[in-house]
Amino acid sequence: MPHSQTLWYLSLVLYLTCHSFASSWPKRTISSITTSPSAANNKTFDYIVVGGGLTGTTVAARLAENPEITVLVIEAGADNRKDPRVYDIKNYGKFFGTSINGAAYTRGSKEQYDAWSTLLEPFEANIGWNWAGLWSYMKKSEAFSPPNTVQASKGAQFIDTYHGYSGPVAVTFPEPSAMYGGPQQPSFISTIQNLTDIKRYKDLNGGTPNCVSVTPITVNWRDQGHRASAPEAYYTPVENARPNWLILTKHQVTKINWSGTSLPLIASGVEFAPSTGGSTRYTAFARREVIVAAGAIQTPALLQLSGIGDSAVLGPLGIKTRIDIKTVGRNLQEQPMSTLGATSNGFDVGGRGPSNAIAFPNLSQVFGGQTNRTAQRIFANIPSWAKSQAEGGLDEEALKTIFGVQADLIVNKNGASLRYELDWDNLECMHAAPVSEIFYDTGYPTTVGISMWNLLPFSRGTVSIKSTDPFLYPTVKVNFFATDIDMDIQVAAARLSRRILTTPPLSTLTKGEQIPGNAVPDNAQRGTDAAWKTWIRRNYVSVAHPVGTAAMMRRSLGGVVNAQLKVYDTNNVRVVDASVMPMQISAHLSATLYGVAEKAADLIKASQ
Repeated sequence: MPHSQTLWYLSLVLYLTCHSFASSWPKRTISSITTSPSAANNKTFDYIVVGGGLTGTTVAARLAENPEITVLVIEAGADNRKDPRVYDIKNYGKFFGTSINGAAYTRGSKEQYDAWSTLLEPFEANIGWNWAGLWSYMKKSEAFSPPNTVQASKGAQFIDTYHGYSGPVAVTFPEPSAMYGGPQQPSFISTIQNLTDIKRYKDLNGGTPNCVSVTPITVNWRDQGHRASAPEAYYTPVENARPNWLILTKHQVTKINWSGTSLPLIASGVEFAPSTGGSTRYTAFARREVIVAAGAIQTPALLQLSGIGDSAVLGPLGIKTRIDIKTVGRNLQEQPMSTLGATSNGFDVGGRGPSNAIAFPNLSQVFGGQTNRTAQRIFANIPSWAKSQAEGGLDEEALKTIFGVQADLIVNKNGASLRYELDWDNLECMHAAPVSEIFYDTGYPTTVGISMWNLLPFSRGTVSIKSTDPFLYPTVKVNFFATDIDMDIQVAAARLSRRILTTPPLSTLTKGEQIPGNAVPDNAQRGTDAAWKTWIRRNYVSVAHPVGTAAMMRRSLGGVVNAQLKVYDTNNVRVVDASVMPMQISAHLSATLYGVAEKAADLIKASQ
């Protein structure tokens, strides 16, 4: 679901940031959120965190647990914790035209996280970028509340060992009185089970998302059911108890400052300015590290503005290339969403929501009888896709390796070697990574609605600055559907969604399909390829789950950061946000990003 870009405390897609370094700041000061630049200008902090979104707030909070450590967070947005347009869980995607996450709390498959380690240098494999290493950190961040009897009667279930209970982030099910208790979610679940044989799981948060399930959300029942944002979870409870943590809002980091020119580069701090723009600049100094948590769009933009990136991009803009990392801003992966809907027959939806019935079908459950042909085509086309997407990665050879890992996850979870041993005549892809999310959505785009998207695109995009003006939004080329398989998965998932809407028991709640309706005439095929492709291209929107633009991979594959999350050839600059994720996962991002940030904090502490 969509994620916030401008709010300092919201998750997921974490846009806009700032950091700085200057004269000495006392080890103890007054904890506050301020909009006054004088609180940070020409001051020195141990750590400067660029961006106050999900990951930035999480890392800052953990570092500030040590009273002898000073932390500055610079956030371009405002402190909007008390704004109902933000804390109302039903307002995702409705604030100031930007996107606020939909609060779904789901995790990807074990094998997807394990694959991260295979993309690192062999000597980094023991750092723990895998399922076992991240699951514990996801649970560390979590304060799970099991469903009560009312929620359980409406379909909420859980497995005790899959969750954490003492972390900061409240995770539970919608409020008992608000949680949908009408027939629509159970009917959706039964219908997709009958059509695809997908299993219903009590809880998908144990690394097994290939199922349909009633999922928890990040909501705090102790706070009137308000959204459990990272600032509310990590900062609000200690707001008056952390005299070593300063948050500067409404200011944007405009570049990272450097001490010297020899490699590895040492960051001395950051330059920042009011986020409204203008020529005024301030400086803050970092005694230890600059931690960039600006999100998958603004993080690569900031690195480029600071001289880290492709010299072919920086040189024409007059920016001195300090570290020539070609892939800063490349490897962008985003998901395209299409929505279908049917007209209600007037049934009682039984609550206010939000919706929380989600299916994550795999290749065979989406393609049915075309599975074997599709799987063979995926492996056969890796070279041509790598060639066509080379500008979105380091080079063709690197993408062949990355696409091979991704293809193996989609077709068979057991690893790359099995691509040569698969029984194509009996291939079922069972337990492989889900390729599509089918989100049942009461009230959008109609009373009976489905939002669905391709989870694991092969298309690769780029983020590039086009000016030295830090307030000018970078050029973002997502390249949706640049590989034919991405469109094929979207079409197949759309057909499956149409079947769900028009098959009992869900169809008994409707008067018929409304969207896309006649825009994609129905037939025995459930709509022609041409009609679906035309409709999809005209109507899709971004899910707002961008990842990969400062990927954690070995440098020979196009990595920007290593397993310590340090930017290559820097001494003290780390990236902690969705841009380090090397590939998409079959999940919403927030649970994973909390785990990434918690792990990052421990890596940083271990280096102190």
